[in-house]
Amino acid sequence: MRYQGIKVNVITGFLGAGKTTLIRHLLAQAPAYERWAVLVNEFGDIGLDGVLLQNTQQQGGLFKDNIAIKEVPGGCVCCTTSAAFAQGLNQLIRQHNPDRIFIEPSGLGHPKQILAKLRASQYQDVLLVTGAFCVLDARHLADSRYVQHEIFNDQVESADAIVLSHVDAYAEEDRLRLKQYCQEKEKSRCFSSDPMNLNIEDLDIGLKEPPPIEVLSLEGRDAHVDHNHHSHSHESNQDHYVKEQDGMKVAGWRWSDSVAFDESSLRAVLANITALDGVYRVKGVFKLDDAIGLFVNASRGSLKVEMSPWDEDSRFEVIGSAAEKWNRTVESLCSKLT
Repeated sequence: MRYQGIKVNVITGFLGAGKTTLIRHLLAQAPAYERWAVLVNEFGDIGLDGVLLQNTQQQGGLFKDNIAIKEVPGGCVCCTTSAAFAQGLNQLIRQHNPDRIFIEPSGLGHPKQILAKLRASQYQDVLLVTGAFCVLDARHLADSRYVQHEIFNDQVESADAIVLSHVDAYAEEDRLRLKQYCQEKEKSRCFSSDPMNLNIEDLDIGLKEPPPIEVLSLEGRDAHVDHNHHSHSHESNQDHYVKEQDGMKVAGWRWSDSVAFDESSLRAVLANITALDGVYRVKGVFKLDDAIGLFVNASRGSLKVEMSPWDEDSRFEVIGSAAEKWNRTVESLCSKLT
């Protein structure tokens, strides 16, 4: 059966779940005869997920000429009435005429609103949503800050299927808690693999009838929207900004490409920041000497770094609970970097 329109997949997941990692895996499987595109949104204003995706392309040549990546920073893809969402999506369609588009909302994005927009009359003959996936780290289910967060549950409930991340780190109680949670949310489709992966044959899962909830397996296998606009508090200058949304806070820094960081001092500061209470997510890229960049990606206190060529400006963001007082500590640590 032939489906009309550009196929669209929405990849959601809370802060640090692994959305960008999953998309990197999927893009590596892109057929040579199809044009794919990615619309990336971030809570912060700097734009880092697109940089991480492009770094994969530079490192291994995994991405092909038939893949386009567009960033919409500022956390506003979740605000589907905003110009940023429509402009970013429409530009991808006009400029690249893709066969498939992946939309990666911010970890604080509301997927129900995004899906409603994609299925609205203006895109009826243009787009076909074939699958929405929520990347979930089952270890978060033991933390009330996650399971009691409206957006966390919204992301799970809106998904056609769950893609589990960090499966190798699950304890037996994590698996039992996951099974109970999926049953409560009536989620019968759950992809579990180590490392996390999703075959492109499963991307159109939203067009298929779901199996009964009893067949849930946790074993490995290779219109009009009632829209409440978020209130944003935002103070910025050339180098630094802080803003809040939905009980979360993001602090971002940007340094000129004339600034080079000392790797040893940088790693020590990053380790201290990652370990702070109330910090959910840390990501960035720092220019070192000789046009080498240190790419940073951290969540749940686990810091991962990669070295790769980089001669542009340095960027860094920390996301955490607005109720915690981690921001002053991070500002103090960052002030020691240069």
